[in-house]
Amino acid sequence: MTAAPDEASPAPDEVGSTPAEASSISDEAIPAPADDALACGEVAPMLVDAMVGLWPGGMTYRRTFPGRADQVPEARRFVRFLLEDSARRDDAEQIVAELAANAVAHTASGQPHGTFIVEVTRRTTAIRVTVYDCGWGATPRFASRRGTDALAENGRGLALVAGLAVRVGVRGTQAVGHAVWAELPPR
Repeated sequence: MTAAPDEASPAPDEVGSTPAEASSISDEAIPAPADDALACGEVAPMLVDAMVGLWPGGMTYRRTFPGRADQVPEARRFVRFLLEDSARRDDAEQIVAELAANAVAHTASGQPHGTFIVEVTRRTTAIRVTVYDCGWGATPRFASRRGTDALAENGRGLALVAGLAVRVGVRGTQAVGHAVWAELPPR
């Protein structure tokens, strides 16, 4: 035996189950944060330090970009996103811009179908920015700012990177590609 339509369920206003009432119940069930609660931006650096500290080698993020000059700003945005809470974000952006531009201009990464990879490793002791190229070009050589001619067409970018970083280096060969990296202090 089935119930008559008017007996099947109570009217919505009798049980408080209309969408408007459900919304007001939800709002009442969630208390507002206290005035002295930490904002998310104040907590985030502590959370990042805690997360990075869980992995001895730090946390590593990688992204592959098409080997074109228009992808250098995209590489900067990637680094800016990853280091949003770091005081060294601007330096890291400048470093990746120089290294990515070099990969595109001076290696097989800039050839049709070429790519470059940006890697950012966050440790409690340092931030490392690495750009991997496809090889073929000369092995990058870092020079001090003093040793670079201010009017030279080449070499100033790597000198700038060396001036911003506490450590720099290159791994790899022309045949297999290079990993050019720079380290910054975390703060």
